Amino acid sequence: MQTISFTFPDSSQELVIDRLVVAGWVGKDRAALQKHIDELAALGVTPPGRTPTYMNLSPSLLTSRPEISVVGPNSSGEVEAVVVVARDGQRYLTVGSDHTDRQFEQYGIPESKQMCAKPMADAAWPLDEVQDHLAEVTLRSWITEGGRRRLYQEGTLAANRDIFELLAEMPSECVDDGCSFCMFCGTFAAIGGLSYGERFEIEMADPLLKRRIAHTYDIRVLPQFI
Repeated sequence: MQTISFTFPDSSQELVIDRLVVAGWVGKDRAALQKHIDELAALGVTPPGRTPTYMNLSPSLLTSRPEISVVGPNSSGEVEAVVVVARDGQRYLTVGSDHTDRQFEQYGIPESKQMCAKPMADAAWPLDEVQDHLAEVTLRSWITEGGRRRLYQEGTLAANRDIFELLAEMPSECVDDGCSFCMFCGTFAAIGGLSYGERFEIEMADPLLKRRIAHTYDIRVLPQFI
């Protein structure tokens, strides 16, 4: 389990997270989904046998710290909406990054994701405040690579499977009754293809209620002496 401190619009609270689920291959646009498949295929990653996929990872990977450490230079983030379901059943929405070791991804997708921390913002909105306009919520990411910052991903939740559908279709084995969990809800293809940088910024914007949640983290490559 992992304890995360969240700031909500009118309060703050520490939530204990019992499970972490990462949903993948969630795109509704087949062309966009194929583009993401092609990105990974270029790295030697075998496509999944079903879509969407649900991967159980350790909740200890969750972090809202401003820096993560990785064991090699070939890792990158992916901006995603994150649903947080508390033990009392309350549901919230925030933004996170499914940071992944791309070099190891060709050997196993769940393993490559388990190798990296999962950064997420420490602010969240009650899900019922946005459920009637989820399709309009916009996600963006920026990457800083070699000191140069650029837009890396951009899209609305309308491009992906509905979050409530993902929750309803999640296999019962993923979470136990009454336990809390975070579910990462899928991403978009990278603009210009996958890149590896030293900083990653993620943002979720609600154009209707005119608010945003953002998080920035640095990526530290640990030196190795083997």
